[in-house]
Amino acid sequence: MKKKILLFVAMCLLVLPITTKAISIDKYNTLNLKEALKDEEIDEAFKSYKETDKQVTIYLFRGKGCGFCRAFLTFLNSIVDDYGKYFKVVSFEVWNDEENSALLSSVAAFLNKDLQGVPFIVIGDKVFDGYSDAYDEDIKSTIKELYDSKDRYDVFAEMTEEDLELTATTPDADITDGTGDAASEYSNTSSGKDISNSEVLLITFLLFIVNIIVVISYVNYENKKIMLKLAEKSKR
Repeated sequence: MKKKILLFVAMCLLVLPITTKAISIDKYNTLNLKEALKDEEIDEAFKSYKETDKQVTIYLFRGKGCGFCRAFLTFLNSIVDDYGKYFKVVSFEVWNDEENSALLSSVAAFLNKDLQGVPFIVIGDKVFDGYSDAYDEDIKSTIKELYDSKDRYDVFAEMTEEDLELTATTPDADITDGTGDAASEYSNTSSGKDISNSEVLLITFLLFIVNIIVVISYVNYENKKIMLKLAEKSKR
């Protein structure tokens, strides 16, 4: 019986090495929308604004004093009364913060994007690399579509500490003002990554189920052998 228990434990442990730890952004220096507006000396244009867990997160990598970053924040400022209930902002300043700058490089690599400069805007599974007012309608529709979606993509829920380690030795890009001449969209299904974090968890679960089935089959096999031996003894 002890051998069977040890076999079960050993097979369960086989799935543990592929589990991964998601990145926590709490250790990074971030600003919310109001704080970012204040940092860029932009007066709030909205009457009221409240952050909730239901809102879509806009991840904004920016440089303080960057004209295009400021223009994007000004745009968000102008749509809060109509769209503020749908989104919130997590802003990473990258020109004066080395950790935030390294994180930006990691995020861009994870999304399989060539880092051109800031702002680097991530909304769900879409990236806007740079900003111009030509993107305004697309940004608004992206926010609303993600808000209404039952399956929201969040890059920091998909990235792991391992992804950070893989890009830790990559030279930092020259992060300059993004002209916004060519915003680019990223689709999770075409990122070039083989397996996302959610897929890893699914594979882990499936392997665990397979292990249980194998163990149960083995136990049943052993029990049948024992029953056969007992039946043979009883015949004698």
